[in-house]
Amino acid sequence: MSGTIFCRACGASINASAPLCPQCGAPQGQGTVRIAHPGDGIPRDFANSVRICFQKYVTFQGRAPRAEYWFFVLFGFIVGIAIGLVTTIMRVALHINLQWLAWIFDLAIFLPSISVAVRRLHDLDKSGWWYWIGLIPVLGWIIMLVWYCTRGTVGDNSYGPENGEITA
Repeated sequence: MSGTIFCRACGASINASAPLCPQCGAPQGQGTVRIAHPGDGIPRDFANSVRICFQKYVTFQGRAPRAEYWFFVLFGFIVGIAIGLVTTIMRVALHINLQWLAWIFDLAIFLPSISVAVRRLHDLDKSGWWYWIGLIPVLGWIIMLVWYCTRGTVGDNSYGPENGEITA
């Protein structure tokens, strides 16, 4: 593994092969996903990506790198499966209907999901209005999947700098 990663403890940019962080001295062993996104100093790991998406709850400006988008999708999938299992077990074993948990979770991630999807399109230098192409069955879904998997534009584009921050 070569390149730049971020320290797990302090977030400093370090060489991927460094065993210790030169700033804080924290060990940098294997075992967690650490994805560097150029320019912003924020590691795009699972927890940070989910936190950023909830912090930018209805922020449709700026850019979102692939890691931020896909980690948020993974979060929604994992929590959705977990809630589904819990509600099914509770309904079958104890005859308690907890379907409302799924509804609350769906409502909680509805706007952040749209927001991160629009910011992901901005990373490709596309208008957020392209989000609605996903309403076209099959063809729209394929186009959106390809776009969401495509690397964003390198450097600044018309939606902001590469680091995903909002410009005034």
